Amino acid sequence: MNGILDHILAKPDETLLQHTDAVVERWQLLRQRYCQMLDLPEDFWRHSYWSVLFHDFGKVCTNFQDALPPRKSGWERNRIRHEFLSGNFMLLANAPEFLEKQPLGVFAVFSHHKPLTDELFQGDANQRLMLPQREYHALQAIFKEKSQGAGFHFEINAARADAFGKGNCKGFYKQFDKFSKNLMPGFSSSDRRKYIFFKALLNIADWLGSSHRNLSSGLIYNAQFLQEKIIQKLQDENKPFKDFRFKEFQLDSCKQGSVLAIAPTGSGKTEAALLWASQKEEFEKIVYLLPTRVTSNAIFLRLGKYFGEDNCGVVHSSARLFLKEMKLDQDRKYILDRTFFKELTVCTIDQILTQGFNLGFWEIKTFHLFRAKVIIDEIHLYQPYTLALIVETVRYLRKEFQTQFFIMTATMPQKLLNLLSRTLEIGEENIIRDSQLLNEARNTFEVRKNSSDEMDDEIKSWLLQNKKVLVVVNTVDEAVRLYEKYKPLTTNRICFHSRFIQKDRVSKEALILEKEKSGEPFLLVATQVVEVSLDIDFDVLFTENAPIDALIQRAGRVNRGRKKADSKVIVFRHQEFIEDKIYPEEVLEKTFTLLSERDGERLQEKMLTELVDLVYENFDVENDEGYLRGKNAYTQIQTKLCFIKDNDGLDETYTREGLDSVNIIPTRFEEFLSNKDELEKTKHEVSIRRQNLHRGKCYKDKKHSWFRYFDCIYDEETGLKFLPKPTTYVSGESTTKHF
Repeated sequence: MNGILDHILAKPDETLLQHTDAVVERWQLLRQRYCQMLDLPEDFWRHSYWSVLFHDFGKVCTNFQDALPPRKSGWERNRIRHEFLSGNFMLLANAPEFLEKQPLGVFAVFSHHKPLTDELFQGDANQRLMLPQREYHALQAIFKEKSQGAGFHFEINAARADAFGKGNCKGFYKQFDKFSKNLMPGFSSSDRRKYIFFKALLNIADWLGSSHRNLSSGLIYNAQFLQEKIIQKLQDENKPFKDFRFKEFQLDSCKQGSVLAIAPTGSGKTEAALLWASQKEEFEKIVYLLPTRVTSNAIFLRLGKYFGEDNCGVVHSSARLFLKEMKLDQDRKYILDRTFFKELTVCTIDQILTQGFNLGFWEIKTFHLFRAKVIIDEIHLYQPYTLALIVETVRYLRKEFQTQFFIMTATMPQKLLNLLSRTLEIGEENIIRDSQLLNEARNTFEVRKNSSDEMDDEIKSWLLQNKKVLVVVNTVDEAVRLYEKYKPLTTNRICFHSRFIQKDRVSKEALILEKEKSGEPFLLVATQVVEVSLDIDFDVLFTENAPIDALIQRAGRVNRGRKKADSKVIVFRHQEFIEDKIYPEEVLEKTFTLLSERDGERLQEKMLTELVDLVYENFDVENDEGYLRGKNAYTQIQTKLCFIKDNDGLDETYTREGLDSVNIIPTRFEEFLSNKDELEKTKHEVSIRRQNLHRGKCYKDKKHSWFRYFDCIYDEETGLKFLPKPTTYVSGESTTKHF
């Protein structure tokens, strides 16, 4: 009977039966690996097997076969999504199993290629089904035999199966629509968890089977292995290595369960976290979460040298561009990186937060977080809204997926420490501190009541001494303004902020690191993107006043090696009247007052930590408006999505407070990009806040409609500037007109 199906293909070079066997084989291996760990009933595995066996059943139709090379005869006109037919066959052939017992496996089949949304399959309802009867009945018989042989017998109602063979797409769509609308409203959080397992096991088996890949063998290492890799890294960088040994703080990190680690910049928190993660079982993943794309890239390159690039992935909005620029994209399936297939994945925090919003292959990402070791760096940097998302994500993954966390930071207010301790359910024994470095001082802190415009002479003085000078302000517009103002002071200067297209931002990061490596003096004018983004070391920092924890991060860019005796951090007055205020005024004022009281002191790390507690002593983050909004966000979105539907771009979905951003391309590049590919267009994208879209004309790219052009001013030196606001004249006076 198999011979009847020899011409029925799943892919141009593979028959449907060959592909199905390959996918089922991978599923069996997944079952062997996870059966005991997941502790799911046999009924789950029975339905999961059926979803895998029948996931491509619909490819038997002539509509699909005609879409494959070399035929492609009128396929666009007659195309029907095969998963639409696969799921509907399962429903008709064995309705009691899926309508009365377990529908989630069928939903996994319906959505294994396209997002599960209200619009799914609407385009298939009016198509004409062309189903070869001989092949259709042969495939039924073979699949029934396969299910029997696997011990998961699938009963086929012959009469209803015959009705399917003679059916029409309009009727199938009505069945799918009724199936969805009758069942979805009754789903709960527990159904979401089961659906994650159904969908992930199907997709993982399908992807591995399609690419003829095997399950990964897992990553196992120990402290000795890590020490040897670190010594090799020090040798490569011409740094002292003979007496290297792990610090007491790093060795203390090897606790069972989740850990909170508090240590200043330069204490070796990354290696401490990796020592903790070395306690993993063979197939458990490591996921390293960072605040920015730049830090993610840097850690990825570093860990790639430790564990091998094949074992490491990097995921964020511009990771594909980064990998291409680094020539690391050959034969790389980025979709696997995006879903945490690699043994160790480095990514921005957003990549784990989006799973709670049902975004971006969320089922597979969440599945790979099962019993994973997750490292979260710089936890204190996140605004209350994002912090709440992190807390809710940690709680969910710990409870439902046994995930363990290593959360680390340079500064942690006591109230945040208490919140995270409760969230992780740990005691004092799992809170580790680098007490040695906490007693050391790095920089002298000085406070000026001057405005930024009154700092010119001081900045010039440091530049004339051939020093490396860093100026950090709180907004992009101010950074650009000061950069233009300081141009006459030096020819060796760089402006750095978030409003550069990806191509230029990568170039600027490389240039900054090149100057850092050479040790040459230069002026860097930047925004808070430098707080964690670059491993740089300046002689002096001039910084606009900001919350104390942000200032400590900025100060970490000065005297990183702790070898300079004259390094300074000079804090000047913050702007009081700006349009997009990002920091609370009371926090700014308290920070400025407390630092003024310590003007001229060389502050120890523990003194800075004490200042953090003083600044935030009256701030109850758990009752903050933004925190409460973030705390409820997942529940609201998941309820709206019936817990299992995919998020089709709901406006209320975002992971960073105040950074509800969109990617645009400055119109300056439209002509240049007219015939370019998607990757080249991605290189010219820049993120702006959604609320700024009204400040310029915005329209879609003609060839790739997901790219948008935006009317603005752009140059490689200072980045994106919004067009001047139009002015209306009234009685001889100008007034700004807001759109």
